[in-house]
Amino acid sequence: MREPQTLYDKLWNSHVVAELPGGDVLLYIDRHLVHEVSSPQAFAALREGGRAMRRPRAHLAVADHAVPTGTRGGVIADPLARAQVAELEQNVADFGVPYLALDGEDQGIVHVVGPEQGYTLPASTLVCGDSHTSTHGAFGALAFGIGSGESGTVMATQCLKQRRSKTLRVELVGLPGPHVSAKDIALAFIHQVGALGARGYAVEYTGPAVEAMSMAGRLTLCNMTIEAGGRVGLVAPDDVTFAYLQGRRLAPKGEDWDRAVAYWRTLRSDPGAAYDRVVTLDVAALSPHVSWGTSPDEAAPVTGHVPDPAPYRGKRPASCRKGFAYMACVPACPSPKSPSNACSSGPAPTAVSRICARRRLSPRAGGGPRACAPSWSQDRPRPRSRRKPKGWTLSSWPPASNGAMPAVPCVWR
Repeated sequence: MREPQTLYDKLWNSHVVAELPGGDVLLYIDRHLVHEVSSPQAFAALREGGRAMRRPRAHLAVADHAVPTGTRGGVIADPLARAQVAELEQNVADFGVPYLALDGEDQGIVHVVGPEQGYTLPASTLVCGDSHTSTHGAFGALAFGIGSGESGTVMATQCLKQRRSKTLRVELVGLPGPHVSAKDIALAFIHQVGALGARGYAVEYTGPAVEAMSMAGRLTLCNMTIEAGGRVGLVAPDDVTFAYLQGRRLAPKGEDWDRAVAYWRTLRSDPGAAYDRVVTLDVAALSPHVSWGTSPDEAAPVTGHVPDPAPYRGKRPASCRKGFAYMACVPACPSPKSPSNACSSGPAPTAVSRICARRRLSPRAGGGPRACAPSWSQDRPRPRSRRKPKGWTLSSWPPASNGAMPAVPCVWR
């Protein structure tokens, strides 16, 4: 009788091509997202070795890392960014890789366009030259970031040499309050385990709070897994997943869709499946969180205080003081949310706004241009200018009873 398997076990085992000496395996890679910063070396290696791409149509390219965020079209002012985009366009043309053009309506952040296009699918292995590729695990995909050399290997062979991760189950108990977002849950988890607490683990998020989340919330959890040191974040696919994907341009259609969904429904951890570690988080008791330092685990609820650096989580006091200096905070001051805030003066929204302004951030859910997680919208408008409209936020915060907007977590990396 087969032993109960975790979701990670099922995804991993279904993609093992061969067992290798020393505990490694040859893992088949279904999909590869390509962008302008990490791909030049990979394409150059193909040319130098005289190799063709094994499955060019299994890759999807988009320029997103170095491009202007305000406008699309025309000449890119920055010469390095302009050269990177031009090289990507030449490479995808030479090797026949599907490409979302910079001035096209489908262009966007690499980890957003994958879900939007229906390119990210449950049961698949997906890689990208970016650490936040864990984002795509929200769909029940085994997704992780790789380096430029590994990108070239995937292009040439559609396989990678990998070692199995340990498994970590994050059990979210209860349901969050109306002002607690997925990012608050992620910050609380990272604060609990530490910035390297999930290193070496594939992290699966479970519990009623996850089941009640939109795809935007699930994407946020998996995106921020890397901030805890884990390369893989996972959520089991369900009806929320299927509703999001159905009808997407690259998703299966007709009978293929029905067969796919029937299989995707089996991608849940079996009852009794053993994890290497389990972390429980009571989300019903959570308050919104803000970051007070320069590491993802340096966060506190808005009802709490910035800690005294001396005993804080075993970190050296000098490291905490460096974060205080960067954030203009002092030990034991209230979190940046109250009128008595010693870090900065003013009412709650102003306190957050001033701290965010020093970091050139926007004080809203989803953060600003340097936020850890991008903003997703299931039905994102597509203006011709490609300028991001106001209101594209990862999660909306209901206004307070007096009509004022409560303080919103700003997290930066």
